[in-house]
Amino acid sequence: MRVKIETGSGSFIIEAEPGARLDDLILSAGILLDRPCGGRGKCGKCAVRAKGALSPVSRAERDLLTDSRIESGYRLACLASAESDCEVQVEAGTVLTDKTFQTGEDPAADLGPLGLAIDLGTTTVGVFLARASDGKVYAGASTLNRQAPVGAEVMSRLAAAEEDPRSLMDMAWDGVIEAASLLGLDEKARLMVRTANLVGNSAMHHLALGLPIQKLVRSPFEPHSVKASEVDAGGLKEMFPSLERVCLPPLIGGFVGSDALACIVYFGLGRGNETALVLDLGTNGEVMLASGGEIMVASTAAGPAFEGVNIEKGVRAVPGAVTGVSISEGALRLDSIGGLEPMGLTGSGLISAVKALRDLGLIDESGALCPDNGGSVSLEEKEGVKRVMLSREVWISQLDVRELQKAKGAVRAAIEILLNKSDKRPADLERVILTGSFGGRLDPRDVLSLGVLPEVRAGVIRSIPNGAGMGAAIMLEPERAREAEITAARALHVELSLDPLFMDRYVSNMRLSP
Repeated sequence: MRVKIETGSGSFIIEAEPGARLDDLILSAGILLDRPCGGRGKCGKCAVRAKGALSPVSRAERDLLTDSRIESGYRLACLASAESDCEVQVEAGTVLTDKTFQTGEDPAADLGPLGLAIDLGTTTVGVFLARASDGKVYAGASTLNRQAPVGAEVMSRLAAAEEDPRSLMDMAWDGVIEAASLLGLDEKARLMVRTANLVGNSAMHHLALGLPIQKLVRSPFEPHSVKASEVDAGGLKEMFPSLERVCLPPLIGGFVGSDALACIVYFGLGRGNETALVLDLGTNGEVMLASGGEIMVASTAAGPAFEGVNIEKGVRAVPGAVTGVSISEGALRLDSIGGLEPMGLTGSGLISAVKALRDLGLIDESGALCPDNGGSVSLEEKEGVKRVMLSREVWISQLDVRELQKAKGAVRAAIEILLNKSDKRPADLERVILTGSFGGRLDPRDVLSLGVLPEVRAGVIRSIPNGAGMGAAIMLEPERAREAEITAARALHVELSLDPLFMDRYVSNMRLSP
């Protein structure tokens, strides 16, 4: 049979046997398909438009897709199969991110050597062009991590790597090369690129290097190696002929990787006696506390809810994704990317929506959805699960609220444990920085109101994007790279799972209140 697959950049004809799953066919054509649940039919995020000889719509698809989407021809690629000739339309897997930008300056005008700062994130891969002497950044470009079809969380990636480490390594570098190509540099600038730094959490670091991951996936969850490494430029050499190798700065410990180290460098943690807190929140979350010149770091499994994964209508930052929710005359107002019809919730949109619903009395501080308060927003129930309709296609269920509470409890518990170990109180914090693909988009008022952060002064909170990428740029300069190695060695990694207070603090901090 013949299957035609159409994308924004062209079409492909695949010869296949009857019964082949659509996601397998799409991936075999080299097309990136985002499957946060790893193709297990659990998340409903791999919807594609399809027509022709297809398997009947399954009960699972009806549960995960709205009737209107099914009527429009949408199917879930991981559940639908091709029975004979058919056509499949795959929407572009673009995620809108602040990692893509141009400063407008000519990088070739400075004459000095250039470098690449690479942030290998679990969700997105960012590549930044910078001046090697001081880390001044000229441009950034990004793409979805090519490992996305394996699953959204680091543990799903590591599990797949136990079976096929080479494939996961190739996917990581394919994403780096793709992001680098999107910088759109002319030949002169490309010839000036001499060095590169790649940072990422411990899982991304190990997958990029093809290191053994057995110790990382089992207690006590330690990396195979935390040392700084170098690799040949590989496929990047074709694009940047003067680039000889890529440097990977050291890890700190556990799942706290070189991306956290880059944040520490960029935000200047531990350089004085300041008490400062940095939260790098994405699919993986790192908490960094500096006090009296000392630095402590911890990793939390907070990202799935914050990145829209495990949320029924959760999506990444794509056109139509809801980024904020406010109340106007007792009704909800949804702000979506591009001002388009709302089609899902980003992590920041989820937090904003839960705060708004709590303020309306539809969610109490325990996280329970409450009976209709008589306003314009009301509750409904589907198959025993309560949910609130935010728009025709977007809702929040009771299970979604619980996922957010778990993420919130984990982050708040990590902060409190680090403060306790430093003998500091929230009021002692002089700087609080929210960064990362999720953290950099957060409204400080929302995180304070829901208690994601302890009660700190609102004026000390800043949302600053790309901390890891900017820190990787600074470390292009050899002396700053050596300083970073010393910082990584002296930073104290706190393993939260071994702390006897973590579970109690985690549970007590699930309440949706300051």
